[in-house]
Amino acid sequence: MTRVQPFADILTAEDSPPTRVIEIGDLTAGIAVPERGGVRFFSSERRFDGLDGTLFRNVEQAARAARDKSRPTRLRA
Repeated sequence: MTRVQPFADILTAEDSPPTRVIEIGDLTAGIAVPERGGVRFFSSERRFDGLDGTLFRNVEQAARAARDKSRPTRLRA
């Protein structure tokens, strides 16, 4: 299950969207920080470092990318 939740409302300006924590199951993948043009992802777990600093159009896109990154890679025979 992917969960996206607000991160410390006191850290955001009143007129800007809140920073969101992105969790994949029991694992915190990182945070999505709003900025001009979308949200920037900052990883909090090594397996998501490939997404670190990426600008996504919205939180849902960042969560989807984190979810895809968390899936085990399948080896082809």
